[in-house]
Amino acid sequence: MAGLAALARGHTALADEAIDHCQRLVSSWSLLSDLSYSDLLLYAPTTANEATFIVLGHTRSVTGLTVHHTDPVGTEVRAAQRPLLARSFAESRRAEGLEPRQGAAGVPSGDDPLVQENVGGIADRITVDYIPVSVGGVTIAVVAREFDHGHLRHPNPVERRYRDVWERFAGMVAAGDFPLERSERVGEFREPRVGDGVVILDREQRIEYASPNATSALHRLGVLVNVVGQTLGALGPDDRAVRRAFASRHSTVEELERGDTVSVIARCHPFLEGGRVSGAVLLLRDISELRSRDKLLVSKDATIREIHHRVKNNLQTIQSLLRLQSRRLESDEARAAVEQSARRIGSIAIVHETLSVETADVVDFDAVVRRVVSMVEEGLGSVERPLSISIEGGLGELAGDVAMPLAVVLTELMQNAIDHAATGEVRVRLSSTPKDFEMHVEDSGEGVPDGFALDRDARLGLTIVRTFVVHDLNGSISLGRANPSPPYGTSVDVRVPRSSPSLPLG
Repeated sequence: MAGLAALARGHTALADEAIDHCQRLVSSWSLLSDLSYSDLLLYAPTTANEATFIVLGHTRSVTGLTVHHTDPVGTEVRAAQRPLLARSFAESRRAEGLEPRQGAAGVPSGDDPLVQENVGGIADRITVDYIPVSVGGVTIAVVAREFDHGHLRHPNPVERRYRDVWERFAGMVAAGDFPLERSERVGEFREPRVGDGVVILDREQRIEYASPNATSALHRLGVLVNVVGQTLGALGPDDRAVRRAFASRHSTVEELERGDTVSVIARCHPFLEGGRVSGAVLLLRDISELRSRDKLLVSKDATIREIHHRVKNNLQTIQSLLRLQSRRLESDEARAAVEQSARRIGSIAIVHETLSVETADVVDFDAVVRRVVSMVEEGLGSVERPLSISIEGGLGELAGDVAMPLAVVLTELMQNAIDHAATGEVRVRLSSTPKDFEMHVEDSGEGVPDGFALDRDARLGLTIVRTFVVHDLNGSISLGRANPSPPYGTSVDVRVPRSSPSLPLG
């Protein structure tokens, strides 16, 4: 299903400014839906004429029963089916009454504009309340509050308060004052809803009403007295969100804390009448448990990063010891073997060092590649034989347990290529597809001997590469000649599937 903007541009004549207003309304109207105990739908006339309307948005309340058990967004209705909707849009005023529910007997179908008598009775009708949506004094759409007439019950004091607040916001929608121009942001999963707790403030910022859940949240903040008639600041909690909302006429948010254990999110929506603030509704949500879990996660992440840091230090110590040992060896072959092992350990240390500063278990592999290349050039290059290692492309971010073996694989392939390169030139190409990560290493040496078999003729370096790629990463490796004529050179292609259990996409 297309989004609101796509539906509006494809099926209505709404200008960009009007579409932007509708998008901001839909992103804010869960508050209105909860306060009204009803479904809210956003209707706009289609490009054909005002006799047909399309549903651009829909939300269900968490406080009442829903009317629409399927998604109505994108549905078109005729004015004959919804005469009150057409009247509200044409006359730019609210309209309320009973109308047939979709699919009920008597709802016109096809192209017949005849409004038939509803013979199904009141059970086939819903209560609707249409509010024109205004921008710059021009009605661009209609918000419909829809609820099942058969499920009406005698409202309790809390519901009456909430419906009174709904009426004030409905007036702001019709006047073009809601949604509010700007809204301060809070974490997605911490945004308070009506069910979390409601405090109603008058024009002097005094508390007129506090719901039971709001009273409990205030108790957590140390407010144990009767709050009615007092300001939030006078009671003790931080009232900066309220003061900013009244001063700026925007929706504001603040996290109220008491010690290290209590955290309450306060969201303040001001009421606007004639351009002035006439009061506000303050939503309170106790997020103490969420904050406690956040602190535990931060502590856990810090511990994991510290472990990576210590592992890196230990690996670098081992690497230094191996280098010291290599200097004391008289055999060139033994010295080369020890230095190769030191570089393998160094490549693993680089990944651990990267993970020690990351907040997630992912590694910027391209940054790792640059450091591995520098390490190999420093260890194998000399004045007599300068190295030239070129890198093309990249792989982006990889999971730590994938980056680790791939770093060792790249180190081994570059060492092997340098050993066989005639001119010290090595080319590395990294790329990715929707299915695989690919690594291509090419040298300018004599090429792969005839009859060479990786599983039979590979030495230690290629054996390590084959073990990591095939057995650990479920990938594949192939060797061949880089050129059709001498010097043939050797090319090695490695493919690792993205479908590895811990490998993230992208």
